[in-house]
Amino acid sequence: MFFQINGLTIQNLQKAVDDKLVKVDIIANHLTEDSDGETVLKEAFNDEAVSSFLATGLIDFWHDSKNPELTKEGINRAVIGKPIAFRWENGLPVVTAQLTKSHPIVQTMLPHLEADNPVFAASIGGSKMVMQVKDSEGNEKRIIPKIRWDHLAIAPCNSVINREPGVNVRMLAKAKDIIAEFNDITSFNMMSANIFSQETELRKALEAPQSVADLSETPGGVITKQSLEKGIVSLTFTEDEACKLIDTMIGVKNKTIPMTENEYKNHFNNDVEFADKSYRLFDKYFKKKQQGAIVT
Repeated sequence: MFFQINGLTIQNLQKAVDDKLVKVDIIANHLTEDSDGETVLKEAFNDEAVSSFLATGLIDFWHDSKNPELTKEGINRAVIGKPIAFRWENGLPVVTAQLTKSHPIVQTMLPHLEADNPVFAASIGGSKMVMQVKDSEGNEKRIIPKIRWDHLAIAPCNSVINREPGVNVRMLAKAKDIIAEFNDITSFNMMSANIFSQETELRKALEAPQSVADLSETPGGVITKQSLEKGIVSLTFTEDEACKLIDTMIGVKNKTIPMTENEYKNHFNNDVEFADKSYRLFDKYFKKKQQGAIVT
């Protein structure tokens, strides 16, 4: 999920809940003539068709969720997941989908997906408008300018009518962190200075190690607080705390969260640990900035 806050682009890569889901990217159609002699036009994937598909569409196997010869139980067994996002990539319509990992069909697909072995492809399903036209050479062509898209079928690639060489269904690696990309380094001004000047600084904060042994191996070691009075203080943030840190940065920028130490910690009096860690992080940043260790 992508969203922007004051010029800061955040990509939230969410972990699959209890490892029960498998995320895949699926090329829905290659916009080339298929084995039936038909070509789906790019215009068919308009906002209306895509929105309807994301809202109520399904991912199934072999189009069996629409097979009239199957019982209701058979139709239900064919459903293996749901679409969660749509985008254009290299001029092709790509669907990101969540598949149910424990589903028997998905289990049989996993070895191929994990090996990135291109044995599966996809086929759009629903109703379509077909038009017969002539190309510049007078040859008759069948084009599909409009679809009512209600499912996307995954099947062995030799059974799909529109596919191209290469990986048509790609498994996504499980995400573990939050990535921030700064398009505008002046987005977060605090006391006439930027809280963070680039993505690297935020990543260092979120990846701070928990032990001395990690300092030389982990980029977060640069940010880790070391105190002669209290020894090493861990500034490692959980995923929830990292999200809260982003909210805090916005609050500081909008002057809804004070930055003097006592007032700042009182603001988070119900979460003493986060208040201490986050304030130490800001304090460390400004000290390093004053020393010239951080270049903006």
